Amino acid sequence: MPKVLITGSGKRLGNGLAFEFAAKNWDVAIHYNSSEKSANETVSKIKAMKLNSIAVKADIRKKEEIQNAFEKVISEFGIPDVLVNNAGIFPQAYSTKDLPEEVWDSAMDINLKAHFLFSQVFAKYAHKNSRIVNIASIGGLEIWKQRIPYNISKAAAIKLTKALARDLAPLISVNCVCPGTVDLPDDSNAPAPKKVVSVKDIFDAVYFFATTTPYITGQMLLVDSSYFF
Repeated sequence: MPKVLITGSGKRLGNGLAFEFAAKNWDVAIHYNSSEKSANETVSKIKAMKLNSIAVKADIRKKEEIQNAFEKVISEFGIPDVLVNNAGIFPQAYSTKDLPEEVWDSAMDINLKAHFLFSQVFAKYAHKNSRIVNIASIGGLEIWKQRIPYNISKAAAIKLTKALARDLAPLISVNCVCPGTVDLPDDSNAPAPKKVVSVKDIFDAVYFFATTTPYITGQMLLVDSSYFF
């Protein structure tokens, strides 16, 4: 079975992607930091589908914890064919004059640095034709009022995708999916359904990059319903 490791897959979008990969008969490694219960429940459900799954904990701001998580994945699960860098945060709105330094640092650490650290460690073990798919955002292409750390960190994640694609070729292809607003079943603050995309919509883009020719690399794909309205 092909294998995928998805960061931040104990809940929300990452969790949805995990089940979509499992539905395609992929073994799935679940990374989490604080969502241990949900991560373990996901593993149990995927194993019930007669697939292999494992949950690993790591603070994605710390390279040592990422390294330890990878070593556990490799020893108990195997080397993933695909890494999906999904984990991210959406900080609350702040004006420039009120923006706390720690909010800026947290956005850069989780939305950008973690993508690099996971990719760096993955590259040590990856076999030829492995794939990295980064989850960025249309917020990396637009400027939203009082969302400076988010906009900048996601724009940098898009640029990181292109830089990694150049540096890791031809061993690993690296691409990026930029979702619009995603309809998540557990998100009580989600906008009206007609203005959001589904987890399946995002998965279709991720799965394309996970399975297509390795000659497609350094590319960005938007999955956004705003063009419909």
